[in-house]
Amino acid sequence: MTVTAADHNVMAEPRSCVRCSRGSLLWVVGRCADCVAEMGLQDDRTEYDAWKADVQAEYGRK
Repeated sequence: MTVTAADHNVMAEPRSCVRCSRGSLLWVVGRCADCVAEMGLQDDRTEYDAWKADVQAEYGRK
């Protein structure tokens, strides 16, 4: 199914997070919002920085 801007009857579907495997409607480059927050709050920022690099590779730098 291809969704266009005119398809107002299409429901959002959860996607699985690659980090925690939970389904989430808010999903950015594989991670759910909860995991992004957890990674950002860790003392060791290695995992968060790697995710940020993936986001920049996917969407570019603005």
